[in-house]
Amino acid sequence: MTVKITDSHHNRRILVIDDNRSIHDDFRKILQPGTETPALDDARSSLFGSEPLLRTLVRFDLDYADQGESALELVQLARREGRPYAMAFVDMRMPPGWDGLETIEHLWTADPEIQTVICTAYTDHSWDDIIRRLGHDDRLLILQKPFSSIEASQLATSLTRKWDLARQARQRLEAAEAANVAKSQFLANMSHEIRTPMNGIIGMSELLMRTTLDDKQRRYMETLRKSGMALLQVINDILDISKIEAGKLQIETLAFDMRQLVKDVLELFSGPAESKGLKLTAVLPEILLPEYEGDPVRIRQILTNLIGNAIKFTAHGQITLHITVDEDSVSTTTLCLQVQDTGIGVEPAAQEELFTPFTQADGSTTRRYGGTGLGLAIVKQLAQLMGGIVGVDSVPGQGSTFWCTIQLQKPSAQTVFAKAG
Repeated sequence: MTVKITDSHHNRRILVIDDNRSIHDDFRKILQPGTETPALDDARSSLFGSEPLLRTLVRFDLDYADQGESALELVQLARREGRPYAMAFVDMRMPPGWDGLETIEHLWTADPEIQTVICTAYTDHSWDDIIRRLGHDDRLLILQKPFSSIEASQLATSLTRKWDLARQARQRLEAAEAANVAKSQFLANMSHEIRTPMNGIIGMSELLMRTTLDDKQRRYMETLRKSGMALLQVINDILDISKIEAGKLQIETLAFDMRQLVKDVLELFSGPAESKGLKLTAVLPEILLPEYEGDPVRIRQILTNLIGNAIKFTAHGQITLHITVDEDSVSTTTLCLQVQDTGIGVEPAAQEELFTPFTQADGSTTRRYGGTGLGLAIVKQLAQLMGGIVGVDSVPGQGSTFWCTIQLQKPSAQTVFAKAG
């Protein structure tokens, strides 16, 4: 269950688990100053020896159990009530019931957040044995009896504060994740409302260009159309990544011709490549089937993003699309789509971040080349939706090869053929 603990709340609830009731009194005197009576000063030597008791300046909320079984019931009740314990002091030997380790195993199952201190006068188990049995030590400390009241006070203060900080960090992370999901769902739901007016602007500009215009008016309308198309691409990228993050993007299964799809994409970029003096080519394997079953629209989107990026970051040389067959079975084929360029390349330190939304190599790249930094993130998400992975091999100043794999079905008689477009 979710427990509401705010930044202003300090959880000082502590559970003392020990079969010696006099030790309960000792902890009460140390951690709840002002509640003890003078007679209790004499009942504590078994735990703290003969030193004077130094009481904490902070008052803690203590509960007590003399067996592991009853302690578990208290922890479970505290969780149900939304008032969990921040920590527990646990004795190692508590006959006839569970020992300290068995008690902690049950407590951690009931409450994975509780901090724990084992209090023992014996070396029944080595530290290695304890860690092997409990699995980890990030919520566990061991104190050897007799220990000082200062140690008990410091542990109570530091471990309850550690619990507070860990809970606050989790709450902030959950809030951030919830906000991100809400943002993605909002944008995904707004897809139609955002795209429709933009398409209307572009459509009306194209209609106006078919009317009688002078040269100046035509230049203005062409600028308007191109600007609208650029803005629509940005909107589409944002909406696509939001739909993917919100789990609203579905991969279709249609029959298509991969060779024709590649041809269409190369024709789309022939103009931009020629304007920069770049050679744009594709290399396809002879074993490529005439038809595969998959989502041709999304595969086209992958190739468009990869080739568009390559042209953007390449000033001279060539761009080559390589398609290879990675795996081939009776019913499926895994293709590797590689786009190799002779552009600016990517520094090794920046390569891992390239497939993260809104990320580019550095700020100067954004200022010089523009873009939202969403193209490669979309490629990664689409490839994963099609059972593939992504990667990059790059040498700064020499060029890059961006690649992804996608899994396609081999055609069946029931599939309706669809052209990629």
